[in-house]
Amino acid sequence: MDADVHRLGRPRVPRLSLERIGHEALALLEEEGTLSLPRLAERLGVRQSAFYKHVSGRAEIVELARGALAERAPAFEPAADFAQLVRGTFNALRSAYETVPALLPLILVQPVSNPTALAIYDRLAAAFGEAGVPRHLVLPAIEAIDSAAIGAALDSLTIETAWQVPERDAASFPHLVAAQEALAARRVDRFAFLADTLAAGLASAASAPDSTREHPRG
Repeated sequence: MDADVHRLGRPRVPRLSLERIGHEALALLEEEGTLSLPRLAERLGVRQSAFYKHVSGRAEIVELARGALAERAPAFEPAADFAQLVRGTFNALRSAYETVPALLPLILVQPVSNPTALAIYDRLAAAFGEAGVPRHLVLPAIEAIDSAAIGAALDSLTIETAWQVPERDAASFPHLVAAQEALAARRVDRFAFLADTLAAGLASAASAPDSTREHPRG
């Protein structure tokens, strides 16, 4: 009798949960390269209208996918110095972003609000504060690294080089051609170079004499 009641009544475990929606949305983006709500509903085995009992709309689903991606981010190891902290942060974020490039344009146009993702950034804020970054520069520093990591993740999935000078036009662009030849002769890890540049630039900005001054907005 009890079994019959459970079969006819509300299921013990809801068919949807925020965690399940987020993970399935991330999987959809990873496998199909787009976030189609009809396809997401199909994968979850529910009607599309069922989402709105759990989330307010597409933007919240994107945030749930962001949280699912944040769970994949490598753990941030304690850093011996500021440069190591910047490089480690950049590499950890880039490696996570590279797994689901289709999510990146979606998260770039809305603020971070997912608790799992916020927890990561909170730990980063603490680490940068402990490293001596002035408090008003903590978020700009994290944003700079985050933006660079997103760009690097997208770049790693596209062309090998951004420059292609036709041989017939080589004489018109001698400096660019010379730079290409020098790079071919002495290869550079572009992502390691970017991480080193970020580390040096942020260290310089954080230690500048006016770094503690409040700059006017606008």
